[in-house]
Amino acid sequence: MPKKNPHENRRARVRERVEKIGFEGMADHEALEYLLFYVIPRCDTNPLAHRLIDRFGRFSAGLDAREDALQNGQGVGLRKAQFLHGITRATCTL
Repeated sequence: MPKKNPHENRRARVRERVEKIGFEGMADHEALEYLLFYVIPRCDTNPLAHRLIDRFGRFSAGLDAREDALQNGQGVGLRKAQFLHGITRATCTL
C-alpha cells in the first residue's frame, strides 16, 4: 500500500485555518506559506517559508526585509521578493 503524502491538501487546510482563526493564531511559517501560495501556484511552499523564517527570525521581519535580502540564496526570485516586500508597503499606506 502506498504511503500517504502528509502534504496532500495542505493548501486547503492552511486556507481553512486562515478563514477560521486569521493570521494571529497561526505559526509564522504557516502565515508566510499562505502568502507564498499567491506567487508559487503549484509547488509546496512550506520548505521555503521555513527557510525564510530561519533566516529572518519571524514573519514580520521577512516582510520588512529588503528585496535583495529576500533574494539572497533562499529560493526567492525577484517576483516573489517584490510580492513579499510589497505587502508591508501596501498595508502601511492603506
